[in-house]
Parts: sequence; structure tokens; C-alpha cells
Amino acid sequence: MNIKLDSLKKINTGIILKSLKEKDFTRVELQKYTQLAAGTLSNITKELVNDGVILETDIEKNKVRGRKGTVISLNHEYKYVIGVKINRGVAIGSLNSLDGEIITEMSLDFKTKEVEEVALKIFEIYNILKRDKPILGMGIAFPGQIDSLNGIVRYSSYFKWENINLVDILKTHIETPIFLENDVRAMTLAEKEFWDNEFKNLLYINIDKGVSAGIIINKSLLFGDNFIAGQIGHTFIENNHKVCICGKTGCLETIASNTAILADYAEAKKMKACEITIEKFIDRVDENDKVAVEIMDHVVYALSIAISNISNTFNISNLIIGGEILRIDELLDRIKECLKKFCLPYVYKNIKIKKSHFSHRNNTVGAVYVVLDKFFAGDII
Repeated sequence: MNIKLDSLKKINTGIILKSLKEKDFTRVELQKYTQLAAGTLSNITKELVNDGVILETDIEKNKVRGRKGTVISLNHEYKYVIGVKINRGVAIGSLNSLDGEIITEMSLDFKTKEVEEVALKIFEIYNILKRDKPILGMGIAFPGQIDSLNGIVRYSSYFKWENINLVDILKTHIETPIFLENDVRAMTLAEKEFWDNEFKNLLYINIDKGVSAGIIINKSLLFGDNFIAGQIGHTFIENNHKVCICGKTGCLETIASNTAILADYAEAKKMKACEITIEKFIDRVDENDKVAVEIMDHVVYALSIAISNISNTFNISNLIIGGEILRIDELLDRIKECLKKFCLPYVYKNIKIKKSHFSHRNNTVGAVYVVLDKFFAGDII
């Protein structure tokens, strides 16, 4: 296999940066840890030190003899990352250091769904957060079918956008590298980082107004041919005659989304939809309300079918589920128990399910890690 020298250098740079993300090293320790040739490591670290990406610090190695060594560490203030999360009617922004820590947060409402207004709010967030700081990149987490390679919103059902090259629009006023990603895929990168950066395969599911998933295979996000991999909410579960927003019937979203859960409860209780919220529904489950418990049993059953199909197909053992509904006690245990019915025995034996670290709806962490993932791969410096 032929690899261009510049590509090889990026790979090796990424190896060094990922290592320094974990801890500080002496040069000798770093060479042993990375297994890179001494000359290669020396040349790359020298460039990184000169550019201010990493720092060299003298430490006393042997107090008796007075010998000193040099420790190499990542400079978390080398540059900063701006993350933007686009929600319904609001853009949330944050300025972050290279270790992902939030320095400043803000949000701006937009009154319309027009491209021009949304872009204007992103411009405003960028300018307010940037000020005089050097910016490594800006990540944008956006709901919908996102062509992340070309920075295009292929389709967004909420905004009614089709084939909008948002990155090109933003580049007219922003010189910083801009990375656009589907919001759930972006969160998948953040979940992987916070749970275990060495996860080889991971399935992240977010339950909100819809049900979506991010899939990591062999440490890489799965996009699919048309950038819609992970649309788990539109997998068929049962012939329930309920029409999904995609136009089909019996989708997972018609059972397990917050919208479906609340609609089913309101119908069963002969209530108006506005009279029940997901928080109130969770309280009903905790109070052993018969209708609420039956609905949750159905949700667990439907999610287990969808999860088992993916786990059986891709042999994914690490599952992370997010959403307000996860506040229900023992919900993860109930899902795992139900998975036993549908998973292959060896797949089920190795499954580990965890609750998401984050509130998917109101944070920028996914957008931030879209940029940091590029940085620690050596793709941007």
C-alpha cells in the first residue's frame, strides 16, 4: 500500500498528539510508547514545539546528580475550539480549550428557518466568542442528513433545507476551518471520548423528538453512501398502522420517540397533548401508573429489537443511550434483559450498556469534538 509522505506525516503527528492527550512523556518514553522511529518522532516534535502546539519543560530527574530531563506536554492554550449546536429556534455556542473544557457559553435565538438568518447567528456567535483568540476550528452540529465531507445540509426535515452548502456560506466571513456534522454523529464522537477513547466499535442512540443513532466501526464514524447511516428511528418494528414522519408505518419512532410516547399516553388518558410532558410522564412511570408502565414496556421491547438488529449485524458490544427518558430507574437494565430475547447468545454475553454522559439537546460538546477529533488525528494544526 502506497501512502503519500504528507499523509504519513499526518498519521504520525496524530499518534503523537493522541499520546500526549493521555499524559506527559519524556522523549524516550514517548518514543517507546508510540513505537515511532526516533528520527521521525524528533522531527515532528521539533515542529510541534516550534509552532507552540506542545511544550517542553525541564524537570529534575536525579536530585543527587543534578541531571535534568525534558517532559513534553500538550499546550491546551495553543488554540481554541468553537462549537455550535443548532436546535429548533436557537443556536448554542461555546469557546473551548484543547482539552474540551468550556471557557465561555452563549446562545442566540432565530425567528425564522431561513438559511440567511441561521448563518447570521452563527457569524455572530463566532465573532463574539473568538475575540482575539487563535481558533483551531469551528464545529457545527446540525440536525438532518449531513454531508460532512462537503459541508452540505443534504436535507433537514425541521428547517426544510435541501442541498444547502452551509460551510461555503460561512466561509465568506470566517477564515477558521469549519466542520459540519450531523448532531447525533457528533455526539457519538464525544461519548466515545468520555467513556473510552479506545472503543473500536460503538452504538450511540439518542431518544428525543425522534430516535437517531451514531455508529462507530473500527474507530471510524459510519456515514453510509448518502450520509444517513444511523437512522435507527426509521427501522420497521411492527405493523401498528401509525404513520411516521418519513411516510412509512411501524417505524421505531412511532413507538419510542418522546413525541410518540406522549401521544400514546395522552390518547389512552383522553388528555390533550399539551397537558403531558416527558418529565410528567417519567413521574407517572415512577408512580406505577398502569398506562405509563405499559407504554414503557412497549418502548423497551421496540428499542431492544432495533438494537439487537444492529448488534447482531455489526457485532457491536458497547452501547450508549441518551435522552430524558433515561431518568426512569432501571430502564437500561430492562433493555438489556429484553435484548436477551433477540441477540445472538455470544453478542448478548458481551454487551455493555451505559447511560449518556450528556444532555444531547442543550450542549455543544459534540460540535467541539468534531474539531478535536480532526486535531488529534493530525488533520488540522
